[in-house]
Amino acid sequence: MKRFYLLLLLLLPFLLHADNSKIQQYINDKFLQTYPSMHINQIDLKRTSKLPKEFEKYQLKEIYIAPSAIQREKGNISVIYTDGQKKRKLFYHFKLDATVGVLRTIQSIQKGKRLTEDLVEGITIKFTNFYQKPITPYYLNRYDAKMSIIEGKILTTRHISKMTDVKRGDLLTATLRDGAVEVSFQAVALKDAYINDIIKIKRNHKSFFKARIISNTKAVVVE
Repeated sequence: MKRFYLLLLLLLPFLLHADNSKIQQYINDKFLQTYPSMHINQIDLKRTSKLPKEFEKYQLKEIYIAPSAIQREKGNISVIYTDGQKKRKLFYHFKLDATVGVLRTIQSIQKGKRLTEDLVEGITIKFTNFYQKPITPYYLNRYDAKMSIIEGKILTTRHISKMTDVKRGDLLTATLRDGAVEVSFQAVALKDAYINDIIKIKRNHKSFFKARIISNTKAVVVE
């Protein structure tokens, strides 16, 4: 039995190295899931917890990294080890050397303007931190600027909103039904809206209605 434990002790450095490789791979996969355009050059890993006694008997069970830690180049990760019914949580500190592809505005963009290829350029930057996820080319022609954006800004999800079916100021054909009587007229949308949204529309400076949007050009008055 003593010989067996001695063998485990001799193997401990190799076991730790194998566990470190698993933890680094986990970190690598988590960051690439969040930032598909990221290129990771290196992941430095340092254990900050003291090993429990007879650690060679423990097996790596679970790895956890907080979502907020994936926003930064360095942070902490927790790892659960078990030995039968015994459970220990160890903490590690990691630091990434990585780059990530992003989109940067090449001119100022007004709020509500559709994001298109001619408004941005793709660049690669060193990864440090992102409080919001950077957008990818997928979002172009599908999203609008949620706010006014200055030239040279790296675009993240905080800057965009999904394109609405109707924009404020759009001209709509509105239908008003009263029993068998149906009247159609031109009106202006008073806010952005999606299909099935109920918004205020304006026929003229005196006539306002609430209407349900049924397409990007039509609405039905509900009151």
